[in-house]
Amino acid sequence: MAAERALQAPWWWKLVRPHHRTLVLGLSATVLCSLAAAWVPYWSGRAVHALELRDWHRSRVDLAWMLAVTLVAGIGRYLMRNILIGLSREVERLQREQIFDFLLAMPQAFFERNLIGDLMSRIGDDVNTVRMATGPGLMSLLQTASLLPMTLALMVHASPRLALAVLLPFSLLAVGFYFVGRASHRLQQRIQVVTSRLNTYSHETISGERVVQAFGLEQLRVDAFAELSRQQARMNINQTVLFGMYLPLSSLTAGLSALVLVTYGGSLVLRHVLTLGDLTAFTGYLAALAWPIMSLGWSANLFQRGKAGQERIDVVLGSAQAPLPAAETAPPERTPGPAGLTGRGLVHRFESGRGLGPLDLDLEPGARLAVVGGIGSGKTVLLQTLAGLRQPQQGALALDGAPLDWDRLREHWAGLGWVAQEAFLFSVSLRENLAMGRPGASKEELWEVARVVCLDDLVHRLPMGLDTVVGERGVALSGGERQRTALARALLRRPRLLLLDDALSAVDAETESRILENLRGFLRDVTLVLATHRVFVAELCDRVLVLEDGRVVQSGTPQELAEAPGHFARIRRLQSLEREILGEPFQA
Repeated sequence: MAAERALQAPWWWKLVRPHHRTLVLGLSATVLCSLAAAWVPYWSGRAVHALELRDWHRSRVDLAWMLAVTLVAGIGRYLMRNILIGLSREVERLQREQIFDFLLAMPQAFFERNLIGDLMSRIGDDVNTVRMATGPGLMSLLQTASLLPMTLALMVHASPRLALAVLLPFSLLAVGFYFVGRASHRLQQRIQVVTSRLNTYSHETISGERVVQAFGLEQLRVDAFAELSRQQARMNINQTVLFGMYLPLSSLTAGLSALVLVTYGGSLVLRHVLTLGDLTAFTGYLAALAWPIMSLGWSANLFQRGKAGQERIDVVLGSAQAPLPAAETAPPERTPGPAGLTGRGLVHRFESGRGLGPLDLDLEPGARLAVVGGIGSGKTVLLQTLAGLRQPQQGALALDGAPLDWDRLREHWAGLGWVAQEAFLFSVSLRENLAMGRPGASKEELWEVARVVCLDDLVHRLPMGLDTVVGERGVALSGGERQRTALARALLRRPRLLLLDDALSAVDAETESRILENLRGFLRDVTLVLATHRVFVAELCDRVLVLEDGRVVQSGTPQELAEAPGHFARIRRLQSLEREILGEPFQA
């Protein structure tokens, strides 16, 4: 087992392997730079030795060679940085795209188990630490690995005994790097966990700033944020202390080597075992090795950070949750006509026990079904299951007589209009939000659906009409306006199946009555399922299901249920009384 781990490729290899040609070019530039840099002290030593012998011509020739290899080293360093840093940027781009594609392919259940702030931390901070490791870190490692052999060979060629004596202190550096690196890796993992918590907390606080302000929770949230921030700061300070040990260790090692060079190397010169030129060359070799060896600590720190970041990324990408079927370049062909749905023994329960089922459902093409029930009765879970956003844990769902399995979800979604309880709008123009499901929709079609949902008056009042930017999550619009925009977006798709999850809960009664009247004529060739707590909205439908704890307790036409004792009739009487008191229009 230990042998297998030893032979295992380093964690970063899988990231750079697809770019092996670029890596080879970068390695070639690094070798060119290192070889040239290693020969600079050699020619410098020869020039000094020639001066010692008063051979002015030979000294000038050696200095010319030194200048030439210095120029080559500079060109190689330029190419090395451009190629390897460019490689890391490409790795960063591809990894961000991979994570983003992965997240978009995940079903709803995945996001219920993972915090958005934590996911954003992985696609942001963690990817950045990986980029630093595969860019500057890898470049420094390759530079040291290519410079060290040639420099050592030249040192041994000049004086094996002095080379051994000068390099002996560097063994202490390797031991120090090992222990500091292990501690740095463990600490970096903890830092990234705290950073994820900090991102999640700030994301939730800023997203819910209205609730925070309404309840006067600003100071409480600031104090909690400050505590998380202090935890992160303490860990980062500890990491800085660990990282700060690399440079003193490297400097101490370099200083000891310089001391050995002056004392022992000087004695060799005095005994005429070594020439002054060779001692000068040794000084250059030591200087050439100083930065690469010192940068090993910096590289080790980058690799420890990158490894911790990649481990967190791999946890997300290695999720056991099955991804959704891949989206095709061309949208799948829609089956003409309204959809028909059949469910047998549908069950989807959460760990708390709440949820849906067992439930049977028969929805003929063109049918209109209302789902009524109290809070937590399972209305939303039922609609999400019919939409294919949740897979039933038990039972089977059929679309147009054929099983609605995983591979048919894209076909199902091509003819689906879905309006969730909380209308989500993107921070683009109203036109783009409306046309999101049908980017090629004409202006006339946009105005048609706007009139159906009574949004046309709002569009006329907006400063730039349909081109008005609605802000993040539609903040420039009221709750009812956002709901109507989401409903218009779904209608514009001309869906076969329209699922409305309490889609008019924030709309006033008068506007709601007008929208319902408009929908009667608009939904001729559409199968409709709507969940609502307003029984008068349910009267738009041919049939009503009353749910309680995820099970059907009443079923029938609105007229039948209004006359039969039960939840529907009781709520209808209460809402009729409420409308009479408030003087709201009555929807019969």
